Amino acid sequence: MLLRTKRVAIYLAVQTLVFLLTFSGIAQALELTTSQLTTNSDNDTNPHLSDGYVVWQGFGGGADEEIFLYDSQTQSTSQLTTNAITDSGAKTSSGNVTWQGYDGADWEVFFYDGSSTTQLTNNGRGDSFPQISGNHVVWQNDDGSDWEISLFDGSSTTQITTNANDDTDPQVSGDNVVWQGWDGSDWEIFFYDGSSTTQITTNANDDTDPRVSGDNVVWQGWDGLDWEIFFYDGSSTTQITTNANDDKEPQVSGDNVVWQGWDGLDWEIFFYDGSSTTQLTDNSQNDYASQVSGDDTVWYGWDGADGEIFLNIDGSTTQLTSNVFNDFYSVISGNQVAWQGTDGSDFEIFLASFSLSPAPATGNNTNTLLLLAAALIGAGVFVLVNRRQPLRAWR
Repeated sequence: MLLRTKRVAIYLAVQTLVFLLTFSGIAQALELTTSQLTTNSDNDTNPHLSDGYVVWQGFGGGADEEIFLYDSQTQSTSQLTTNAITDSGAKTSSGNVTWQGYDGADWEVFFYDGSSTTQLTNNGRGDSFPQISGNHVVWQNDDGSDWEISLFDGSSTTQITTNANDDTDPQVSGDNVVWQGWDGSDWEIFFYDGSSTTQITTNANDDTDPRVSGDNVVWQGWDGLDWEIFFYDGSSTTQITTNANDDKEPQVSGDNVVWQGWDGLDWEIFFYDGSSTTQLTDNSQNDYASQVSGDDTVWYGWDGADGEIFLNIDGSTTQLTSNVFNDFYSVISGNQVAWQGTDGSDFEIFLASFSLSPAPATGNNTNTLLLLAAALIGAGVFVLVNRRQPLRAWR
């Protein structure tokens, strides 16, 4: 009986402490560190971010645009290209980088694996808009009559479409590739799993701008009146939005989806967590180009004078920038956000790292609850210390 009473007392004390700490109003504080990665007199634009690596295109004092890579761990910047041609559209995945370079006649695709650069294409036709996931790279290539989709898997290249219609806007996640393809009358969405292709949509309306995360695919589809957002989970399709306004530019990370939706007056940002939708912004200014990583979302919004960067973490929104210059083209990966901003004369690249930490408890209510929790734990300890003494019945 004594041992059982002791265990019950300690159990209740610990459970009470957990409950009180959970509901005592102890908030989490956002810790934010912002760095300006470039400081020069040339434009640095179109940043992309993945796992602590940032890539962008900049002139670097030269006559044409080159590709630059920043490593957050070493806090160092490398210039990946030094040539007399334009290099643009860089994307990174954990330090691997792809981009398109103009060779004087057409665009070609390049791949950097962390130590050396390989030219993936070398022909007399255009290869453009490459995307990357790990060491997999996809792009759209001109076959002489229309656009097709090609995939580099780290060792060899395969053209995964061969037809008489345009296939464009490829995206990749691991072995999975999505794109929009013309079926002769409208755009449809296609999915390649590394071995076979599935046509996800078959209808009389346009379906465009697909994005992929694992087996999950999102896109915007025309319903006959306006654009709506659709979600495919690898087996079935769900229409996330059903309204009389445009919903466009979806992005996906796992089961989470973000997009910009017209509310009748301006563009707002919406977030879908796999089961329900939350409107993250509700103001009289336009909010654009949302990106998502896990549960966190970033976008740029007009503050009445210029564009600023906003970050939503766990349902709480923070304005990352507040200045008199334009900040836009924000991207997010893990606990970092990158964007391009003007410094008054040209575009520069910025990087912010964020984390949440418990804020110090304040207020009489919180202090009272914590004291009560301590008293309850003390009661449990008292029972433990005096376990050999007989307990008197409570009356």
